[in-house]
Amino acid sequence: MSEDAAATADMHSSDEEFVQFKEKLKDDVTFTQTGGSPRTLKASEAKSSREAVGIWKVGDEAWKVFSKREKKKKNILKDLEDDYSRAKDNGVPMGNPSFVQGKVKIGNGTATDGFVLITDFMEGSNFQKGAGSFNAALKRENVPKDATKPDYKKILAGCEAAVKVGLRDCQGFIKTGISEPLRFIDVHTGWNAQTKKFNPSGEADALLEAIKAWPTSK
Repeated sequence: MSEDAAATADMHSSDEEFVQFKEKLKDDVTFTQTGGSPRTLKASEAKSSREAVGIWKVGDEAWKVFSKREKKKKNILKDLEDDYSRAKDNGVPMGNPSFVQGKVKIGNGTATDGFVLITDFMEGSNFQKGAGSFNAALKRENVPKDATKPDYKKILAGCEAAVKVGLRDCQGFIKTGISEPLRFIDVHTGWNAQTKKFNPSGEADALLEAIKAWPTSK
């Protein structure tokens, strides 16, 4: 995953319970996991995020840090955990995401409740919100056009899972020759709490159509 692509690994939440940073971070951030030791994340190494404090590369992981502004009824952490769990249960390929709670301190400010979404630091070709970008990633990564090849079959299965959960704002990475040649990031399903079903997603449908057409595309 390139540094620029890392900045796009962004969860699109409308919940205003957490601070939104639209300008480049100026102060270092200290994250202290509950029961753990503090860890300083340099402002100079951060990538901006629309919904979170920032995104950092930490070893082989990508850390997306959220800082709570005040207590409200909404619970973005639980909502995200539930949505990621639904996606995993339905076979959506997304690496090994985890959520870690703790305290977040920005510069010399007051430490507040927060959490970090930790994912595998992904490499390969990034695609975002559209079959055109997805097709370009398939081409850059030389995805085989033989429907019997493992890489093709895994990407097809991943797209089928995305359709099943009504995946929204579809984006992720393509990289052949690894266990998950397709990985989605910024996972938000179409789960409808009232109907207890997944709403359909035109974006996910378009990805499935694209990979099905790939073997015969020019």
